[in-house]
Amino acid sequence: MAIEEMVLLNMTFDCQELDEVLFQLKDSTYFYPQTASKIVNNVEGVHILEKNHIYSDLKDRLIQDASDMKLDLTSDLEPEHTLNVDKVQTYFKELEVEIKKIKDIENQLIVEKEENEVTLQMLHHLSLSKVDLDQIKNCQYVVARFGRFQKQHLAKLNYYEGRPFIFNKLGEDHQYVWCCYIVTKSLLLEVDNIFQALGFREIEIPSFVHGTLEDAKKELKNEIHAMDEYIMRMEQKMTILRETHKVDLLKIYSTIHFLKRIEEYKIYVVDYENKYAIYGFLSKRHIKEFQEHFKDIKSIEYKQLPNDILDQQDVVAPVVVHNAKIVRPFEMLSKVKQSDKIDVTIAFAILYYAVFIIFLGDLAVGALMLGLGLLFRKKEFGKLLLSLSIAAIVGGVLYGSLFYVKNLYTFLASPLNYRLVDGIILLGIETYTIRCIQRMAIEDTIIDKVLSMKGICGIISIYAVMIYLICHYEVSLSTPMMPFAIVVAACLMLIVFKSTIKKKFVK
Repeated sequence: MAIEEMVLLNMTFDCQELDEVLFQLKDSTYFYPQTASKIVNNVEGVHILEKNHIYSDLKDRLIQDASDMKLDLTSDLEPEHTLNVDKVQTYFKELEVEIKKIKDIENQLIVEKEENEVTLQMLHHLSLSKVDLDQIKNCQYVVARFGRFQKQHLAKLNYYEGRPFIFNKLGEDHQYVWCCYIVTKSLLLEVDNIFQALGFREIEIPSFVHGTLEDAKKELKNEIHAMDEYIMRMEQKMTILRETHKVDLLKIYSTIHFLKRIEEYKIYVVDYENKYAIYGFLSKRHIKEFQEHFKDIKSIEYKQLPNDILDQQDVVAPVVVHNAKIVRPFEMLSKVKQSDKIDVTIAFAILYYAVFIIFLGDLAVGALMLGLGLLFRKKEFGKLLLSLSIAAIVGGVLYGSLFYVKNLYTFLASPLNYRLVDGIILLGIETYTIRCIQRMAIEDTIIDKVLSMKGICGIISIYAVMIYLICHYEVSLSTPMMPFAIVVAACLMLIVFKSTIKKKFVK
């Protein structure tokens, strides 16, 4: 497989074709557009195309309206490619008027219901006390305030002991103290200020409360029940309103969501006043296919530029490699750069698959890698683990090993004495070899390809050491060290004197 040869494609088109170009651009998976801010060079008359925030504003407005109506918004419906903004704004305005009417009535009912519930609680505490409500109401020179405050503030009243007011605790619950205080009219403001500091909330006693509190409590309960029914009617009205407009709102939401996404592509548009342009990287083999998407746009013109023509403006071509799905996870190991001439991903794939099957195959380790791979499957590392886990399991089936210790096949012995160690060493050496080949492909001179630690001399040195160790420890051959030492020493000497040799032979 190979590294894709990229070009910088300049697309220019008439301003009125912008929407259609952006519609087509959003579906391209192999075009890499560059932001206009990198292209514009402070040239007079050349601008970055400003984004229109109207779709964001409409979306926020729709989300608020849907929240008021308890409508779950989804973009499942097929969107329209255009939107009459004025018409939609008018539609929203009329809808919001209806929503406000319902919510205002509902909110008012809820507030009044809560006030009645609080009053009902006060009447309950009054009915348990010995306070004569009629006598208090008929007083000419004193005023009584009924209400409640937070329970934790009760102790603060001790600081006002001896002040000219009468405090009567009517009862308490887990949160509030229910009470009344009586004070002369001349000192009313001063005492009101004291209780306001305690967070006192006054509760108005209904005018119809006389004599029996039970009748008043019954009347309040009836009012609360009636308010519950009115609130339910408002909720039913909101439900009818929601279901009436549901399809239209979901259609508008899908369209706004779609057009807002299209609007985001305007960051790639360069404004030449009478023309628009988009710059982006594209592989050479995809150019004709890419242009086919825009065949109906008559004004569009293309110009192919070298991929490094704007690198001083940080317009850098992406590294794109074309690999089969089975080897694609190994791209994170090959780390191919645009300057590389060869793609070594397939070499890494063959190496790792072979080593994990032949040397590192193990059922338990493969199962563990499979679990981790599934856990991180959305990341590149997880995809690599999934691929290697299959190879490890295949090798584990061949050898029947569990954690490289227990052998399930008692009749079969491992063909290598140091299978695990050999596999790790082989991975390291072959990875180094692949990197050397990758480096040699971009070297300019034969001397750099040969007389370098990452060239032929370096590879020969590493393999000479490896062959000697295999003969001595794996195969148990009494191989003399001297020939290998001479080869390694000769290679190292050539590497050391590379600069001298290069000056002599390269002019």
